[in-house]
Amino acid sequence: MKSTSKSKAIHYKSVFISGEPNIQALLDLALSSSSKIAKPSQRQQKINDDDSAVIFINKFKKHNGMSFGQLVILESGKKQTFITVDDEAEFYSISSLSSEKIPEIDDEKQGTTKLEKEASAKKRREFIESILYFGVLDNHMIIMQSSALKSRELEAHLSWLLGTCSSAVSPNSMLILRDKPAESVYKKMEIKPVKSIQIGAPLTTEVYTDPSTPKKEATYAPNQEVTHANKVRFVPHGMAASLIRAALPSGFLEKLDLEDSLDEANIHVALEITYLRKTSKAGQKIIDSVATSLRHSPESDVVINLQGGGKIRGDELKLSGNISVKFLENGLIDESVLFHEMHTWLISKISTTEIDATTESAE
Repeated sequence: MKSTSKSKAIHYKSVFISGEPNIQALLDLALSSSSKIAKPSQRQQKINDDDSAVIFINKFKKHNGMSFGQLVILESGKKQTFITVDDEAEFYSISSLSSEKIPEIDDEKQGTTKLEKEASAKKRREFIESILYFGVLDNHMIIMQSSALKSRELEAHLSWLLGTCSSAVSPNSMLILRDKPAESVYKKMEIKPVKSIQIGAPLTTEVYTDPSTPKKEATYAPNQEVTHANKVRFVPHGMAASLIRAALPSGFLEKLDLEDSLDEANIHVALEITYLRKTSKAGQKIIDSVATSLRHSPESDVVINLQGGGKIRGDELKLSGNISVKFLENGLIDESVLFHEMHTWLISKISTTEIDATTESAE
């Protein structure tokens, strides 16, 4: 397989930290070689207390004055499913490979001496669940997300890393990765102020096992094994469910006895923020502020309606772009090219005043 290039989306975030304005300086110091969390093994955050999955910043380096890092998830002992393609077979065989069976690379083969064996024992191979790449310049951040790692996971981990793990910021500090609308969005709103904001999402469900309500038992033959299973219910969740819970009496959704999923039900819940006829300057300021600072989640459907006509869709509320990412023959990303492309994109946005070059201070 030869090296190839693919177009990948990157997203801009403005970093806000209460009491300490510069995220790049904080990360450079917290992850320096003299830090107590200099090694990846010292800065792993458990995702849940009852499993082995961890999230952490792996590589962290400088490129053209900008700091870049990898945010990764791995789970010890995870098994990777693979398929054996056999043109002569009636079907392709599917099996799994445990992390212990990952083949050794030639330069990492276990040695024969005692010291070499001890050194090798400290190394183990694990499958990586996902990788997110990010770069920071002062309080500007560029993110290339993955299927499992998004900006909210990075935001949560940075809060833990700089607060709980390293104490680089005080326990009372707040860290937020804020979306910034493109300048074209601001210009639209300057010409035509916001009339209304609609936030919507489909109503979906998640599976819930209710131990208090067992299924009705069927009639079985005398010698047949009987399994007593708990009743499976479908409980509405997500943004749409949250909107309903805010509007209706407590426990309304939980009382619904749903035996089927709502994922294909095409029920859509929407919240509208607007004013009747006309509003005051203070009211217009509030609705404009909500429109520009709205943090758009992937499941939501956001539409901003402007006075006198015109709409702004939710994806316009984030400053994003596409860069060419080079993949090497082994399938890994050429990080030197990636970091160069991310740096060039950010500097171009700053030079065209699409992004304010000044460092934002804490509010």
